[in-house]
Amino acid sequence: AISTKWRSDSSITLSYRKLLNVSWEPRGPGPHSVVMATLLLLSVIAGLVTTIAGLGGGLLLLLGVSALHGPHFGLAATTPALLLSNVHRAYLFRSEVDRAIAKAFALGAVPAAALFGLLVIAMPAWMLSAIMVIATLIAVLRYFRPSLFALGRRSLTAGGAVVGALTATSGGAGLLTSPLLMSAGLRGTAYVSTVALAAVSLHVGRLLGYGASGLLTRESLAALVALVPGLLVGNLIGKRVREHLTAKSEMVIELGALVVCTGLGVVGLVRG
Repeated sequence: AISTKWRSDSSITLSYRKLLNVSWEPRGPGPHSVVMATLLLLSVIAGLVTTIAGLGGGLLLLLGVSALHGPHFGLAATTPALLLSNVHRAYLFRSEVDRAIAKAFALGAVPAAALFGLLVIAMPAWMLSAIMVIATLIAVLRYFRPSLFALGRRSLTAGGAVVGALTATSGGAGLLTSPLLMSAGLRGTAYVSTVALAAVSLHVGRLLGYGASGLLTRESLAALVALVPGLLVGNLIGKRVREHLTAKSEMVIELGALVVCTGLGVVGLVRG
């Protein structure tokens, strides 16, 4: 009776995942160990990039996982991992966090991310991939036009709501949050630490929406085995490397991450 029930549950799970175009198996040949190693490498790079530049790593990880497994799985798998990573990064730089700015941002970001997180499960894969590409292109435009999204401190809550809605469907919390916090006057380590705390609020809102809609699955949570250790290691390496980098070097790393993100986004859109 137990084996019959297991087969029935497996059939239901497989049908559900097929409907969402979500699968733990990669979109191409390769053993499971290679996939796990790829996720681990992506997560180390993501933690390294974000700790150095304050942004870019999360979207890089999301687009990489989405290219392997589809956008629904990418959003579900990376969100809890990025939440833990940003908690860790905020702790590493806790003495520099501007809590007032982070709180104002969270008041708009959490409810918007939760609401739009509920809608993700109903969106087709191609639509999510397209939104991810658009969000990446906005980030690239923002790199060359720093005034984009420069709303100032008084608009942090409204800006947080906009970023929360976009992040729930496309990821890239740091890429979209950073110009808001820069416009509020944050720079250097205070900027990196406060972006991390703001991203925590975004990911909490997303998890509330994804969990309520059923997007989070056993398979997506299993990816945490590879993603979380890699992100934490990347954070620690980035903290060490950051001490020896110039502002120009940080800008080069940020631009490089954006270029890679754009390429991954296009790949995900074509294959989705």
